[in-house]
Amino acid sequence: MGGPLSFRPVMRQTSFVARVLQAGDRTRRRSLVLIRAGSRLDESTVLIGFAVAIGTAVGVAVILFYKLIDLIQAVALTAAASLPGFGRLSIILVVFAGLAVAVLLVRYGARDSDGENIPDVMLAVAKHGGQLRDWPIAIKTMAAGVLIGTGGAVGAEGPVAVAGSALGSRLGRVFRSSSTRMTVLVACGAAAGISAAFNAPIAGVFFSLEKIMGTFSVGAFPPVLVASVIAAAVSRVAFGNSPVIAIPEEYGMGSPLELIPYALLGITMGVVSVLYSRSVYRTGDALARFPNRWTQVALAALAIGALNVAFRSDLWGHGHESLSIGLIGQREAYWLIALAFAKLAATSFAISVTRAGGVFTPALFIGATLAGGLAVAAETIFPHWVIQPEAFALAGMAGLVAGSTHAPLTAIMIVFEMSGDYALILPIMLCAAIAFITAKRIHPESIYSEWLQRRGEKIHYGRDVAVLEGLTVRRIYNREPHIIRENATIPEIMAAMGHSAQTEFPVLDAEHRLVGMLEYNDLRTVFSSMESLTPVLVAADIANEEIEPVTPADSLRTALQRMGVHGAHSVPVVEPGDSGKLLGTINRQEVYTAYDRELLRQQ
Repeated sequence: MGGPLSFRPVMRQTSFVARVLQAGDRTRRRSLVLIRAGSRLDESTVLIGFAVAIGTAVGVAVILFYKLIDLIQAVALTAAASLPGFGRLSIILVVFAGLAVAVLLVRYGARDSDGENIPDVMLAVAKHGGQLRDWPIAIKTMAAGVLIGTGGAVGAEGPVAVAGSALGSRLGRVFRSSSTRMTVLVACGAAAGISAAFNAPIAGVFFSLEKIMGTFSVGAFPPVLVASVIAAAVSRVAFGNSPVIAIPEEYGMGSPLELIPYALLGITMGVVSVLYSRSVYRTGDALARFPNRWTQVALAALAIGALNVAFRSDLWGHGHESLSIGLIGQREAYWLIALAFAKLAATSFAISVTRAGGVFTPALFIGATLAGGLAVAAETIFPHWVIQPEAFALAGMAGLVAGSTHAPLTAIMIVFEMSGDYALILPIMLCAAIAFITAKRIHPESIYSEWLQRRGEKIHYGRDVAVLEGLTVRRIYNREPHIIRENATIPEIMAAMGHSAQTEFPVLDAEHRLVGMLEYNDLRTVFSSMESLTPVLVAADIANEEIEPVTPADSLRTALQRMGVHGAHSVPVVEPGDSGKLLGTINRQEVYTAYDRELLRQQ
């Protein structure tokens, strides 16, 4: 009996594996059937179908995510109240526990990645054909929920937008979509996430096209719009159709002269938005000086917990609802201004330590409380001040979001949709525009692009740039260019040039390392003094050493930039690293040909 019985677990395991493989085969077969059916449909129809599915799924996911946050907060506050002898200091312990759980989730679930955020989605769309890793994103979404529920002061909109993007990317991979379709599906997911999170379908569309895709493409607009509308409709089933920010009245403007304070507010919000963007990264740099990760967590918990104790529920928020505009008219000016900077500090600590959570909602909070505090102070100082603090707060929200994210259209639309106050649209637009211009003049990077810039990535949007960013030098460079030895004489150089169609030649040393580039223009001075210079000059003497080479991994956009700096027709391609060994050359015509070919393929 021992022999046969010892094989039964193995037989059951084999049977289980077989069933899993059969299920996978069935899924693949169904996907292939749908792919073949989809190939007979118009591309717009296919994208609309995907958009409906993405919008529905993301709407449901946002509902569940918000319910999870509310549940975690209720448990956290109950636990804090039940700790004997700690009083308000128990909040610090709760914050530490939340940070610790989030850190562990990111470390072991997302492999300690600092990506899976909005900038990562922007990078995936611009350079990687919309390819996103869905499992780490799911883990980081859970970590963000824990953070928000335990007073972590981060935003919920970023995680749900990224999760929606990951869903779009997953659908694209399952149905073997092209990179062009994949990027549209990713944009649909991002729009759906913002739409469901803020009950703002128009803002979701603008955010997706303005920041994720970087272009208001006619082809992408319909599916992105459909996904955004469906997600908002689904979320309204659970949360209703009331504005996210309830305002007691429409504020409006009494006189065009009232635009002057809003313009000054735009300048202020622009300056503070740069402070906010920079503090998120500078706080991380400061904490990185402590090599022990748990020391960083303890310091962050102490800072965030102390701020939560000082400002109580005004800073912590109420579940997924972190801001009430009614707060503005009930507090003193100093309290509101201090609360704004407390939120800035708490958000910086939480994101720096855990690398999870969004920055959009905190920007709305900081803008509202800071602008509201300034308006309350102005009421005290200037007796004839006519602008209500709540109205100033709404404009401040748009200003800080526009300045920190460099997305003024999204900032304008999201505040308008969240409040439903059309009478304030002119002050909101003016404040957002001036804040954006001010912030960009002070610091060229947004809170999103700063993350990319620190990793050596630079994304400039537009169809031409996106195509060039997605293509690498490796695919098209000339691996057998005509070269010139560094010790070649003038007659030898002229003979080499006369037998080649190239206009620029790499000059190499004896070990095949690049010395510089030589072109016809470099020989002009030689021709004028041929008799005196010919016996003493060699190729290394007249080669241009300032032309910066590229590597096979560089994008075609980078190659064009290197050519443009010196007005060159081609640039050398070298091995990565410091060896300087030549691999080939790449010229403008090769770049343009590859660009045209890629456009045709996408179409």
